[in-house]
Amino acid sequence: MLDTIACVNNDNPDEILIEESSNALPLPKQENNHTSLRVTGSIALAHGVHDMFSGFLPPLLPILIAKFGLSNLSGGSLTLFYSLPSLLQPVIGSLADRKNLRILVSLAPLVTGAVMTLLGIAPATWVMMLMLVLAGLSSAALHAIGPALNSKHAGVNLGRGMSFWVNAGTLGYALGTIVLVSAYDLLGLSGLPILLIVGASISALTWRGLRDVDTSIETVRNQKGKPKDWTKIFRVILPIAFINVTRAMMVASLSTYFPAFLLERGASTWVSGASMTLIFGAGVLGSYIAGSLSDRYNRLSILAVVTISLFTVMMIFLRVDGWLQIPILLLMGFFEIAAMPVLMSVVQVDFSEDRAFMNGLFLSINFVSGALAVPVVGRLADLYSFQTTFQLAAYMLPFGLIGLGWLQRLNKTSRL
Repeated sequence: MLDTIACVNNDNPDEILIEESSNALPLPKQENNHTSLRVTGSIALAHGVHDMFSGFLPPLLPILIAKFGLSNLSGGSLTLFYSLPSLLQPVIGSLADRKNLRILVSLAPLVTGAVMTLLGIAPATWVMMLMLVLAGLSSAALHAIGPALNSKHAGVNLGRGMSFWVNAGTLGYALGTIVLVSAYDLLGLSGLPILLIVGASISALTWRGLRDVDTSIETVRNQKGKPKDWTKIFRVILPIAFINVTRAMMVASLSTYFPAFLLERGASTWVSGASMTLIFGAGVLGSYIAGSLSDRYNRLSILAVVTISLFTVMMIFLRVDGWLQIPILLLMGFFEIAAMPVLMSVVQVDFSEDRAFMNGLFLSINFVSGALAVPVVGRLADLYSFQTTFQLAAYMLPFGLIGLGWLQRLNKTSRL
């Protein structure tokens, strides 16, 4: 067996050489430990505005249903055409690890903005379907590449960098409903395309902010035939997928059905709608704090605390009424979204050469588990009640601790 010798290249002290006999192979350079605010800020801006436009779709659906005479089932099914391209995120991420695809990040606000603002003047439903697929591809590209590119330039503050990404999308999506309803009241469907100016402007700013950025990884780009380490990938993805499944009913209950749940409990329409604002608002703070703490402490421990806390808060919510619901709502939002930047950091931390691919794989799993949970929660609510279904969703959360223990056992030598 050849002896392996590590030495420093005198011409470039940052480059370490591995010498096997007379051969020397350079190891990849370590990434910059400092956060690039220009890059992470540009990515966050693109994500926020993109998700603002994607937030147009829910309030647009009843308008489109009335305009085209669709059934509620047919109208609701339009969202699938937007969501299905998310399954391509691992493929897009893998390409981004090998090619510089920053243009897809820059174009996302423009493309999705164009589709969502023009959707109301589409001449037929099949045209809307094609438009939504295009917007879905734009969204899939942004969500596959953006977080990986963000983490690449977040330096040692990976968790905090992921919180910037999550918070931008959360705020943008929450703002989307308000912007759409206000613009529709003022301009009508035919006037919505004027908002495309916002998408075009943000795309231009993002392109400028990412002007010298490369999504690809040098070592991956130069080793096109190198197979992926699927054993290592599965060690992380399988327990992460298990955790996602245990969270899926909770996410569906809090994001899709929570206003209906509150109405069932006797809340007014305004209170049920305002509850989502409270949840998203508190989630921004939770995401930032949890992401920042995960850079200093064990990420799996942070996730365990978040999981137990969310379960506890959800159970308390089922037993309180009146004004006491407000602080509990804030705590639920805080802990619900707090897990996302930490999970995304766990997925990427040991995969510096496959960050976009791993991120795309994670988000695809997240999409599938979430998409399957929505009809399950709806069916259970029809059979029993939202109260019972919400309680069942809470009971699922502690099982996520099994996934965290699984990760801890399989990754004892990792940096999780």
